[in-house]
Amino acid sequence: MNTCKRMTYLPGWSIVPRHILHTVLLGAILSMPCVIPAFAPDQIDFPSEPLISVWEHEDKVNIAPIVKEIGFNTVWTHDKPYDGKMKLEDTLMFRHMKTSGIKYIIAKIERGIWGWTFDEAMRHAAWIAELSLTHKEIIGLYLNDFYEEIEETAKGGHSTQEFRQIIAKTKAINPRLAIWAPCYPPQDLDKPYDFDIDAIIFSFYDTTQLQNHELLLDRALKKFKGKPILGSLYLDAGSEGRWLTEQEFRGLMDFFVEKVNEGKMAGIRVFRVESLIQRPEYVKWLKESLSKLKRP
Repeated sequence: MNTCKRMTYLPGWSIVPRHILHTVLLGAILSMPCVIPAFAPDQIDFPSEPLISVWEHEDKVNIAPIVKEIGFNTVWTHDKPYDGKMKLEDTLMFRHMKTSGIKYIIAKIERGIWGWTFDEAMRHAAWIAELSLTHKEIIGLYLNDFYEEIEETAKGGHSTQEFRQIIAKTKAINPRLAIWAPCYPPQDLDKPYDFDIDAIIFSFYDTTQLQNHELLLDRALKKFKGKPILGSLYLDAGSEGRWLTEQEFRGLMDFFVEKVNEGKMAGIRVFRVESLIQRPEYVKWLKESLSKLKRP
């Protein structure tokens, strides 16, 4: 029986017994720093890179300069409900999709209290799902103000059952298209979220809660374990109707970037392009925060 140890030669090395080499290499690999994301969305098509995203719903706003300067790769967009005749090429979604630097689009189901009937929402959801099969830039469908809408069914908001049907319709056409819902801390953290929701936009709309961001995100990570979460802030559209201070903005954005780097969050969202255009100092602060982001 051959009891000789196999030997391996590497350029610049002495001849090394293979079993020793394997041990050395394994130890080196295990000692390498590695961040494993806290989410593993294997049931949906989800980018492997962080989503650096921005919201813009106004078709008169040119997003291209801001997208280029910041390096946004994702847009949360808005269109009228699909009427059975609308062409993709005539939509704001398409214009955003064709903006240089944009890789991903998240479409939206608008609120019933703002005019969308249930039939319109169903038709739009089916249209977006069908488009996503051939336009891989469309990675998600967002249910705007989800629980707030359910709580206002008396005013025309989409009901729990209606949302279940909207989600089911979407998934029947493209089961891998991510369904996004918002979580507005702290109140939404107590909601059950017993729907087929794939991803969460964690939005600090309540600006009185900004100082509690660490505790609130910790609760969200536990509640939505395994789901992608994006951290979101409003420059001037929060609950108090004021602009965030520099300290507030930098503190929250730096925190989001830190959590993305740790693999605990899937990205960030800023509301919105128009606000960044109005107050360019936020562009400067945002670029400084994002310079700390570890990109693939």
